[in-house]
Amino acid sequence: MVRQFGADSRGTLQPMLLATQAGARARAVAPGEVRFADSMRQLGDVVIVHHADNLQTVYALCERILVRVGDQVSTGDELCDVGQSNATQRYDLLFDLRQGGKPIDPRQVLR
Repeated sequence: MVRQFGADSRGTLQPMLLATQAGARARAVAPGEVRFADSMRQLGDVVIVHHADNLQTVYALCERILVRVGDQVSTGDELCDVGQSNATQRYDLLFDLRQGGKPIDPRQVLR
């Protein structure tokens, strides 16, 4: 874990940032429906999955998306190839968890 969920020095909430290795793929943490699978400015390719209890997971900084909007995914299904940062040369995945659109600490829900 490169960065835990929490406020930065300016008080802005930052999502979790995970470092991995070349060839890694982000996998769904729970079953759900892909609601977004496209590029976002400053986040690269992004996949957003909606789950039960109004939870959404966000996987960003992807290099290549492996799912499409409307796909039903199961826990462990591959969502995207993790991309390499030009700045750090690491393979980083930005992971965000939201409930009702509000960011929450993934450690409160995931085990």
